[in-house]
Amino acid sequence: MSHQILLLPAMLTLGLAISQHRDQLPCRTVNKEALCQGLGLLQVPSVLSLDIRALSLSGNRLQSILVSPLGFYTALRHLDLSVNEISFLQPGVFQALPHLEHLNLAHNRLAMSVALNSGSLGRLPLLASLDLSGNSLYDSLVERLLGEAPSLRTLSLAENSLTRLARHTFRGMPALEQLDLHSNILMDIEDGAFKAVPHLTHLNLSRNSLTCISDFSLQQLQVLDLSCNSIEAFQTAPEPQAQFQLAWLDLRENKLLHFPDLASFPRLSYLNVSNNLIRLPAGLPQDSEDLHAPSEGWSASLLSNPSRNTSTKPLSQLLNLDLSYNEINLVPAGFLEHLISLRFLNLSRNCLQSFEARRVGSLPCLVLLDLSHNVLEALELGTKALGSLKTLLLQNNALHELPPYTFASLASLQRLNLGGNQVSPCGGRAEPGPPGCVDFSGIPTLRVLNMAGNSMEVLRASSFFHTPLTELDLSDNPGLDVATGALVGLEASLEVLELQGNGLNILKVDLPCFRHLKLLNLSENRLSHLPAWTQAVSLEVLDLRNNSFSLLPGNAMGGLETSLRRLYLQGNPLSCCGNGWLAAQLHQGRVDVDATRDLTCRFDSQEEVPLSRVSPEDCGKGGFKNINLIIILTFTLVSAILLTTLATCCFLRRQKFSQQYKA
Repeated sequence: MSHQILLLPAMLTLGLAISQHRDQLPCRTVNKEALCQGLGLLQVPSVLSLDIRALSLSGNRLQSILVSPLGFYTALRHLDLSVNEISFLQPGVFQALPHLEHLNLAHNRLAMSVALNSGSLGRLPLLASLDLSGNSLYDSLVERLLGEAPSLRTLSLAENSLTRLARHTFRGMPALEQLDLHSNILMDIEDGAFKAVPHLTHLNLSRNSLTCISDFSLQQLQVLDLSCNSIEAFQTAPEPQAQFQLAWLDLRENKLLHFPDLASFPRLSYLNVSNNLIRLPAGLPQDSEDLHAPSEGWSASLLSNPSRNTSTKPLSQLLNLDLSYNEINLVPAGFLEHLISLRFLNLSRNCLQSFEARRVGSLPCLVLLDLSHNVLEALELGTKALGSLKTLLLQNNALHELPPYTFASLASLQRLNLGGNQVSPCGGRAEPGPPGCVDFSGIPTLRVLNMAGNSMEVLRASSFFHTPLTELDLSDNPGLDVATGALVGLEASLEVLELQGNGLNILKVDLPCFRHLKLLNLSENRLSHLPAWTQAVSLEVLDLRNNSFSLLPGNAMGGLETSLRRLYLQGNPLSCCGNGWLAAQLHQGRVDVDATRDLTCRFDSQEEVPLSRVSPEDCGKGGFKNINLIIILTFTLVSAILLTTLATCCFLRRQKFSQQYKA
């Protein structure tokens, strides 16, 4: 009894200390979730509510995880221990959490823990997701660490040091659906390595050292990422009756020499084979015996069979195909024939010299076609081909002479980029243009047109008549002569006009008539005057950099006061006086004048001063000084004339008197 009496004060003292510690603990608890991340903790807190269901301890300095005190929180379902220094896991520590479903141990030092302790994570019957990424784990350590997790659906072993996957690596996790192995150094995958995971649908093997995928047989797989390896060949297992479910395949940044044989993947909707060494054959094999000839490297998935239903042909469900950054110099006529569902095709950054789509109904669902950064000299588009095409990217090629109605035949075209070619617009249809010019008038769907850097010499009248463009870029055509009426017909639609770097001396465009214009770029020219905006317009951004403007008079700029938001003026010989409208905008802050601090102007004395420091009084004083100087100079000149006249008269009178005296 006496011992119990002595023990009571100690227990009360301990309880009080725990209560005070709990009050001082910086962790926050929200809806039974304890948030203790980034607090510099050295151990798991022991004074949290025992009924918490989630505990986040990421970004601390934990080194050991022990059964006590972690085992106090038996209701835990989510445990985040990522980004710590954990190098020791007490055996059975997670078995003390019978309801644990999600465990994150990413970016710790588990390699040291497994090497020093033979134990594993143990049996985790309800665990659904496990993250072990960034722990420097290698092959044997992973096999020792992984225990039985019959409910595990998501596993990440990314950013470790795995070199090989063995048959028994993933034993004990039959429900696994998603496996992330990116950023290891995998070079070998043993046959049957994935047999233990029959429900696997998502597999990420990117950023490894794989050189070949042979006898691919994961029929249930839906998403496969093999990007950033050294793969030279991709081959499926010879199982003609196999029903592969693969819908998403990423093979970018490998060493493929040929387009892979994908005949076994009828559900494929996304394919990326960019950044490889692919060249397409000049023609399709004629003999069926040569369909799989390795020397051709040609895909049986792209060969036609007239007796076959179109909907069952290989790649008929493909929506996105990326072939950019390869060595393709020719697209065979039959290559795109069966891609009846394709919506996005990227062939940029290749060696294409020509491209054609002339067949009726060719690529009927294609919405975007990117042929930019090739060496295209010829482009042939049929009148009833590419019926759904909305965006056509042709910039940075060598196009110079095209059929005049090349783009008028595209029934749905909305965006066209021809920058960096040698294409010349024909002008209005009533006025014939030079040979090889292209007609851009009468295209009712076209909204955005880029013709920057096409070495255009003349932009003829009515060049875009009946083509309701909202954005037009005619920049970087030095010496361009914009004829009067060249932009006629765009007054009611144009919102963005780029005329940068054309060396224009005079602007023959009645800009105030373009009532919907919001952005106007006239930089890098030799302009000194603008048309007068006397009525309110919609212009928000005006770029006048590197021109010859000295004055922006208020009677010409007044109509911009309600709409203009940004004005670029650097590189102009602005006058300090006479720019009252500009000074008002600076002082009132209605318009954001770019680089105001560096913007300078000149007085009549040619002295450069910061424009933001000029006040009306400075110009008044300057004018008064000029008037005084003129008066002084005038007075001096008149005085000099009078004195000279008087001296002459005196000299003449004296000379006459002298002559009379002698006589």
